[in-house]
Amino acid sequence: METLLNPKKEQKVQKNEQVPFHAPGKGSSFSERLKELIGNKSGRAFAKDAGISYSTLHNYLTNTSLPTLDNLITLATYANVSVQWLATGEETDKQEKTIADNSNDETFADIEDCREIRLSAGGGAFNNGYEEITTTKVERAWLQSRRLKAKDCAMFLVSGESMYPTLKDGEEIIVDRSKRELTEGKIFVLNHNGSMLVKKVQFTYGGVELISDNPSYRPLKLDTEEANSLVVIGQVVRGYRDF
Repeated sequence: METLLNPKKEQKVQKNEQVPFHAPGKGSSFSERLKELIGNKSGRAFAKDAGISYSTLHNYLTNTSLPTLDNLITLATYANVSVQWLATGEETDKQEKTIADNSNDETFADIEDCREIRLSAGGGAFNNGYEEITTTKVERAWLQSRRLKAKDCAMFLVSGESMYPTLKDGEEIIVDRSKRELTEGKIFVLNHNGSMLVKKVQFTYGGVELISDNPSYRPLKLDTEEANSLVVIGQVVRGYRDF
């Protein structure tokens, strides 16, 4: 079953693995500082460019593990920040200037970061509710080219294979929450009786079918009454490509 979930997957420990560098937190947590460095990039792109595995980065972001000293240095060097700031949150003069420069950058806009919200592209994932979490950045030029508003957009995370190859495991997607009218052939994030889904929509004579692009997964068939009870969160407009 594929879920749009930010799971805390256990990282396999090799016998020769270094002891993680456990740093005392100062202000924000390590994961929050790492998210600040990632900015508008996808997690996979950042991990590849920085020279670490995506699963390792994912564990850092979800507070499943802390980095080894080698990886801490690797991340700090790639992001051009001090190891001290990344590890502890204590800012050097250079780091304060870097953060100030980034905060004045008009290249990016803030959108809601919902990567911690549990969704499903399989049988469904249950939540206590749909709540605002935090923000992440996306290019203003892209928003303008798609005629999207930052306040309407949110980022989610795919986990699983039921929408493969259209949406891949670990892929970050952007959802336009202003688009709440179901459209044939488009991919939507939906709430069905408390179960959060991400599916392609297909209309039928008797209602709606929610389609998984992976043929190993059967479509979810809804009659008219069930279809009318769907809560449409929004339409998927971006993954590793635009939709």
